[in-house]
Amino acid sequence: MTIKQILITSLLLPLLVVSSAFIPDTAKAQTEQEPADNFQLQAYLTEEQALALVFPECDEIVTDEFVMTPEEKNSLEKLLSRRLYEDGFRAYIGKKKGAIQGYAIITEEIGKFHPFTFVVGVDMDGEITNIAVLVYRESRGGEIAKKRFLYQFLGKSLKNPIRINKDIINITGATMSVQCMCAGVRKVIAVINEYYLSGKRDVSGLKVANNHLVIPVKGETNKSQNTETKEKTPPFSPPSQGGDRGGKESISDIKLLKQTRMIMGTFAEVSLYSNDDKTAGKAIEGALDEMERMDRIMSNYKSDSELSKVNKKAAKSPVPCNAELLDVIERSQYYSELSGGAFDITVSPIVALWGFFREKGHVPPDKEIEKVLPAVSYKNIVINKSNDTKKPATIFLKNTQTQIDLGAIGKGYAVDKALEIIKKCGIDNGCINLGGNIYVLGTPPGKNAWKIGVQHPRNRDEILGYLELKNEATATSGDYERFFEFNGKRYSHIINPQTGRPVSGTIATTIVAPTGTEVDALSTSVFVLGHEKGMELIKKIPNADAMIAYEEKDGKMAMDMTQGFKDKFKKIGNSSPEEKDLTR
Repeated sequence: MTIKQILITSLLLPLLVVSSAFIPDTAKAQTEQEPADNFQLQAYLTEEQALALVFPECDEIVTDEFVMTPEEKNSLEKLLSRRLYEDGFRAYIGKKKGAIQGYAIITEEIGKFHPFTFVVGVDMDGEITNIAVLVYRESRGGEIAKKRFLYQFLGKSLKNPIRINKDIINITGATMSVQCMCAGVRKVIAVINEYYLSGKRDVSGLKVANNHLVIPVKGETNKSQNTETKEKTPPFSPPSQGGDRGGKESISDIKLLKQTRMIMGTFAEVSLYSNDDKTAGKAIEGALDEMERMDRIMSNYKSDSELSKVNKKAAKSPVPCNAELLDVIERSQYYSELSGGAFDITVSPIVALWGFFREKGHVPPDKEIEKVLPAVSYKNIVINKSNDTKKPATIFLKNTQTQIDLGAIGKGYAVDKALEIIKKCGIDNGCINLGGNIYVLGTPPGKNAWKIGVQHPRNRDEILGYLELKNEATATSGDYERFFEFNGKRYSHIINPQTGRPVSGTIATTIVAPTGTEVDALSTSVFVLGHEKGMELIKKIPNADAMIAYEEKDGKMAMDMTQGFKDKFKKIGNSSPEEKDLTR
């Protein structure tokens, strides 16, 4: 319950920004024949700019070109467990006052049909210091050039897997591009380790690289974990019936501004449409700052957070509670009551017992579960409010083992707080995405709704369809987010707080509702309750809709949707036959 990476992983911005490649690779055509419109060259950096980016403080860059012997190539292929098409490489060595600072290689990998060019910089410890795409040549998959994706590679070395869904998050619709990037990065690190960090290559007396010019890279900042882009929409075509637009601003004047940070251990992206760059930029920064502030309050991984203080001391005596922390805890208790205890923010001791906070899970004995289970109850949280408004409320934990974990509601709550900032800035058109907890505000210019892709719960490379949303939130819980298998059985990290055991039978739940807090809490609540009871709960809640994927008695997957969800969901026409009868 502490990790919620959404099923809805592909944010489909309107078709007018197709070049941003947010449109998913719908159900992947089962042919290797290249589409006529596939090629779309996107040039981001020259070689000069790439080298300036990788070696920003170096006063000299030299180059070394070498050809591998058949034995060397074979050895490298065994190390990488893949075939290499290159027979040699050109390496760049960055120096400062004569001392080597690091190495870089500009190389290519073949995507689905065309090669893409990228650079990887490595320091003297074999860790990646920078990475950037120079040229991308296909119409889909271009998200790999975004800093919000490339940020994941920083600090990685050959000690890391550098594999999709291991330590590199996938991009729905760009799976092949991500896989090729991971393979290419490992190739570069291996070459640098094998030939340069090992000392095998003599790097004395090398010539200065011809393509080295120390120039600033356009649009780059020192904030490696932030990215900001501006995109103009194409010309707007007025309705066929004609008429003026009442003197309002032209849609072609509106820009899409985006910025991404790592917050709460995941990607946080704010995308806003506006014709006022200054105001929109302020709103984006404010929204991201607000989500970071919520993390400082609600995180149980930060020792100085408000929540950590409560968890450390509240079992001994009542602890004063921050107003916003109190608010989210009270909302959590509301959903606990609403779901009959299926939602519970005190479940972390049981989650830890099953090993989901460690690299490897295990099945604990029944006696251990029964021993810890009394600590898991939202009723162990006692809130005392003073009649004196100047005195803060306090929280007391009745069981010494009870711990509060807001992972199943905190991201949604942070999204709602960020939305408040955006609205205060007068922005009425945008999208907030915090680790799959999504809120869409208004509609994109010239469009009737935002489109949110819905991933297949069992086939991560397939898209079931997309939701059309406006002024709504959506989130998903799934049994694929974190799990382990033992004796052929899958154990999900989503625990039933009343039994102390992983939920079985439910595969995934996707919720649509008015607020981020609501979809975040309900996606877990419905998952734990299961298909039938979950649907009963959702139908009682105004303006809430759901899709539930579950296992039938014969083990096959089925899906059910509320009528409201069906109205907003557009299924992709070329879904596989197995999927056609899932919605009923």
